[in-house]
Amino acid sequence: MPSKRSIELLDRITTALFGLTIIFSFCGLFLAPFGQSIQSNLLAVTGIFGLLNYFVGKQRDVGLKDRRILWGLLVYAAMIFINRLIHGDQYGVMRGLFYVLVFALMMPRKPILLMLGYLAIVLGGMGLGILSIWQYQHGIARVEGFTNAILFSQAALTLVILNWFVFQQERLPGWLRGGSLVGLMAALFALYLSQSRGGWLAFGVILAYVICYKAYFKPWKYVAVAMLCVTSIGVIYHTNQLVQSRVHSAVSDLKLVEEGSYDSSWGLRVVAWQSAWLGFLDAPLAGVGTNGFDALKRSQAENGVLSPSILSPALAHAHNQYMQNLVIRGSIGFIALVLFLGLPLYLAANNISRISAGVLVPLAFAINSLSDVPFEHQGVLYLYTLSLVFIWFAHEFKKDTRTS
Repeated sequence: MPSKRSIELLDRITTALFGLTIIFSFCGLFLAPFGQSIQSNLLAVTGIFGLLNYFVGKQRDVGLKDRRILWGLLVYAAMIFINRLIHGDQYGVMRGLFYVLVFALMMPRKPILLMLGYLAIVLGGMGLGILSIWQYQHGIARVEGFTNAILFSQAALTLVILNWFVFQQERLPGWLRGGSLVGLMAALFALYLSQSRGGWLAFGVILAYVICYKAYFKPWKYVAVAMLCVTSIGVIYHTNQLVQSRVHSAVSDLKLVEEGSYDSSWGLRVVAWQSAWLGFLDAPLAGVGTNGFDALKRSQAENGVLSPSILSPALAHAHNQYMQNLVIRGSIGFIALVLFLGLPLYLAANNISRISAGVLVPLAFAINSLSDVPFEHQGVLYLYTLSLVFIWFAHEFKKDTRTS
């Protein structure tokens, strides 16, 4: 039988590890080399101590009380497992989801972890901004951190939303709320320097959604805000060569596609989507698997079904998470993806707020998934799932404070 002192020590170590994992999730994962591997190791060790703290230390005040959000994670992990059984695909994604589930169930319900998370979000936003400026000044035209520009932009957009979430916590100290605005602007600047048009689009849609929602209740105020935003965007476009270049490039790509030329960024995406759709039609239930997708593309090129550009190294995936799931995992995978994105959004809209971070984070990833495959990358998967866990953790603490 463990002594009282050893149980208290176990609880302190467990709390410290959970705190460290939360801090790294928001201000280390995309700021440190090998951030994804470090995060995996932290989650694994933290999960083990969390289980020990629960079963040996008998600590019962742990984990999310409302666990409905975790069903989306569980369904997605189960789908990955089924895909592995059918096609033999090897994915760190399933293991990562398991780590996050244990983390969400075993996290001590202590205010210190909440404060560390808020601070980490602020520092993470600032860190992304500083890193992006440093890279840009050292000749990296599209800043990318230690990953690639598209994934970096998704991290930046998530930190923009999370910093806004911190600012909305009225009971926090003024210095922390003020810092969150600095973190928000820094992360927004990182998003800008990433030059990721998908990230820019997602930010624009989220901003428009929030303004439209607010305008329903305060029309005159938010119509004025909308006009100010439109004017600002117009000024930025007409005075900023970087934005003009990226927009003109997208328009040029689309014109080439209309003319039947697919040798461009968006043209290659169209070819990838066509390939994925045809592959899904061949195996609509469970998909063709990762190796099957590679074989499918070779067959499509050899038989003249699609342009040989489908074999381009740039098309290692479908450049669309929905299409990726359809072709590799079939209808099962597509439904699981919709639940993975839609269930947290629905629950947050009905239990927190229709414009809460719990809605905006899934919405951002749903839009980003139209032109990329964020959930094929374990680092982005960690950021998405741990952001949702933290948002709900904060919501439950706020609700407990109101009722106590």
